[in-house]
Amino acid sequence: MNTKKKILSVGLAASLAAIAVVGSSLAYFTDKDYKDNTFTIGNVGIVLTEPKWDTEGAAEAIDMYPGEAVAKDPTVTNDGKNPAFVRVKVTGLTENNLRYRTDYQLDKLGDNWEYNAADGYFYYTEVLEPGLSTDALFDQIYLWEGVENDTNGALRHVEVTAEAIQAQGAAVQWSRVEAMDMEEIAAWFNTHVQIPYGA
Repeated sequence: MNTKKKILSVGLAASLAAIAVVGSSLAYFTDKDYKDNTFTIGNVGIVLTEPKWDTEGAAEAIDMYPGEAVAKDPTVTNDGKNPAFVRVKVTGLTENNLRYRTDYQLDKLGDNWEYNAADGYFYYTEVLEPGLSTDALFDQIYLWEGVENDTNGALRHVEVTAEAIQAQGAAVQWSRVEAMDMEEIAAWFNTHVQIPYGA
């Protein structure tokens, strides 16, 4: 074999080896991309007000007489960023011989309110959207006619406490959240167990 052919063979072999090395390293090239997503956490916030109690009822409640009704209108406003379910606890009515009434009807609640005897809460049965308020739970408290004189002037208290929980997540489907009844809303407050798809 002449020297030219030898050099050509060696050169060809070296080129093929270089191509093989480049080819195998190209097979390992990879690519990667990512997205940096930003999330914000919402919040649930409520404000409990009694507008007519503040302007009328508190003054009327001094020296109440049997059969008298005074303005008291617990109302909850969603001042958070997320839809919420709302419930209210009222203590001191029975102990003070008081009953609630709405539109001058004894034991009538405002629109979309229901009482749950199992846990003693009044539940608002609609999703309360941000910026909106419930109807008043009731609009008056009424002193039972059979009450006798209170000669010692003892102060009586009626306490109203409002609570809220996010509505989102109460069921897998939003349409199902909007259709939840009072018992299901109470369960969501007490157990935080989501209603599954199709239930």
